[in-house]
Parts: sequence; C-alpha cells; structure tokens
Amino acid sequence: MAMRVDPAIQERLLVVLDLDTEDLMIQRSISEAESTLTALDTDAEYLRLVRESEEWADRHDDIEQRCAHIESDIAAANARIQHDREREKSSTDTKELTSLEHEIASLERRIEMLEEQELEALADRDDIAGTWNALKIARDSFHDTRTATRDALRADIAAMSRRRTDIVAARSAVFAELPAEFTDLYERQRARYGVGASRLRAGVTSASGVTLTPGQLQDIRSADADDVLMCPDSNAILIRTAESGL
Repeated sequence: MAMRVDPAIQERLLVVLDLDTEDLMIQRSISEAESTLTALDTDAEYLRLVRESEEWADRHDDIEQRCAHIESDIAAANARIQHDREREKSSTDTKELTSLEHEIASLERRIEMLEEQELEALADRDDIAGTWNALKIARDSFHDTRTATRDALRADIAAMSRRRTDIVAARSAVFAELPAEFTDLYERQRARYGVGASRLRAGVTSASGVTLTPGQLQDIRSADADDVLMCPDSNAILIRTAESGL
C-alpha cells in the first residue's frame, strides 16, 4: 500500500534534507582542516628552514673563530714588533740589530698579509651573518604563521563541531514532528543511495540535478498531493512544492 503523508508535512522533510546536506559539507570541511593540521605538524618546509638556519649558525661560529684567530695573530705580531723595538733601543750589537730588523720586517709583512685575510674574513662574516639572519627570520615567521594557521584551524574545527551538534538537535526536533514510517523511509533511502529526499524544482530533481522527462512529470502530476513519491532518477523521496513546475 502506497504511503500517504500530508503535503505540508512532506515539505518539512526538506528542512532535514538541508540540515543533512550542511552536515555533510561540514564533515568534509572538518576532514580537510584536520588533514591540513596533520601536514602542518610534519611540515617539510619548516624542518628545512630549521636545518638550514642551524647549518648557517655553525658557519657563523666558524667564521667568528677565524676572525678571532687572525685578530689574535695580528696582536701577537704587533706585540713581538714592540718587543723587538724595545730590544733595539738597548742593544749595541750590530749583528743583533740586523737580526731584529729582519724579524721586524718579516713581522710587518705577516701583519699586512693577516690584515688582508682579516678583511676577507670580515666580509665573509657579514655575508654569512646576513644569510643566517634571513634564515632565522624566515624560520620564525614561518613558525608564527604556522602557529596562527594551526590555531585558526582548530578554532574552525571547534566551531564546525558545535554547528554539527546544533544540526543534530534541529534534525531531531523536525523528525519528532514527522510520521515514523516517513522518517524511516528517508533514513533507508539515505543510507542506500546517499540522499534521502529530493526537491523537485522546475522539473529538475535536486538529488541528481537531472531534468525529469515529460512522461515522468505527467506521472507526478497525476499522483495525489499526499502520495509519497520516489524520485525516478535518484530513488530519494520526491518532495513537491510550489516551485516544482507541475
């Protein structure tokens, strides 16, 4: 025996349809947000920035040590020259004076060479420091952005979860107004075909987006207003409204 339900009550099923459609969209959005969160927790780009900043930190330590070593060598050479100058003042030995002059000249050449090396090392240090600082800024900025993105995603997931709770409550309230056999049919068709009801608008069934044939539309027109009809294309409950175009 065909099921009969008052047309106004049948139309109330569209509220449930809209709630279920929204809930499905929210579930997909939550799944996408959770996938994004997982990707953020294992983000290769952030790990690359961390690794590179550490590598350039080591390079910076090395060049700092090199600069300090050169500076120490220059200071030692200058101290030796100062020591030799003092010995020259007190020495009267020609051989010793000649040896001191040779040593001083050699030390001055060494200092000149070291100062050239120091200039190169300082330039390298500036370049390395610039790259290292840029990497640290990129790393920290990425981390801050990622943290903000993660927090926003978690807030969105929480809000969507709350909305799903509201949907369940609203859905239950509408179901309480409808005949049990009618809602049972809706749930069976939804479980079997993915959608339980279909809105007929201007001859198009919303469940599949298909325009029904003239023959199908004529069969629908011939049915009584309280007949519960099934969509010939989607097998969902077909809901007729003033927009059905019949």
